[in-house]
Amino acid sequence: MNALVLGGASWNRMVTVPSLPGPTPQTMVATATHEAIGSSGAGKALNLRRLGWDVTLWALLGDDEHGAKVRSGLAGAGVRLLAEHDPAGTMQHVNIMEPHGERISIFANPGSLDLAVDHAALVPEAVGADLVVLTIFEHCRGFLPLLAEAGVELWIDIHDYDGANPYHEDFVEAASYLQLSSIALPDWRSFAAARVAAGCRAVICTHGSAGASVLTDAGWVEVEAVRALRIVDANGAGDAFFAGFATGWALGLD
Repeated sequence: MNALVLGGASWNRMVTVPSLPGPTPQTMVATATHEAIGSSGAGKALNLRRLGWDVTLWALLGDDEHGAKVRSGLAGAGVRLLAEHDPAGTMQHVNIMEPHGERISIFANPGSLDLAVDHAALVPEAVGADLVVLTIFEHCRGFLPLLAEAGVELWIDIHDYDGANPYHEDFVEAASYLQLSSIALPDWRSFAAARVAAGCRAVICTHGSAGASVLTDAGWVEVEAVRALRIVDANGAGDAFFAGFATGWALGLD
């Protein structure tokens, strides 16, 4: 099975503190810190690769030391990279973490948000893939009409969508498979029902420690969360869940 992931690779620094800081000036002592590849596209690509997919990731990267680290890490994991040069440099995040997995994410370098790219050049890659994942960066929006015209079904993660943000509308409407967190969307059941009625094949709603719910035209499936004995790193948990669900769906698992 081969997968194409469109958009999203960064170099991240994770800083763990006893609790997230309040809105006051203060000095804190970190309990741990580490660096790793991040962002939604790379996270999904790496998890899909670990689950046995042949994975191609298309992403914007700068010609800098952080981009070199991303390239090296992806190559070491066996992910094929199609890198588009970003003159703004490689995207960088600083994630302030607390022990239970909550975080504050700071975009230290957001990269180019609306860089003009040749979207049409990726259409043959998408047509030939068994799974196409599209991230919701602005520079990925131009793929939507081209891939719709080519008949490509898209897997899209809209993260903590609130049901009203117009930024997400194009991505919501383009998705054949849609994942979101329910944290900012109290009426997630009605939203999911509306998307399935509009033709979406599956809507996956994650609820953190409360598990997940999936709606298809066959109805709802509710899944409890596995209780973790110890949280190692909550970064990329949604990407891992996404990759696991997509793999199970592709294999026809219940």
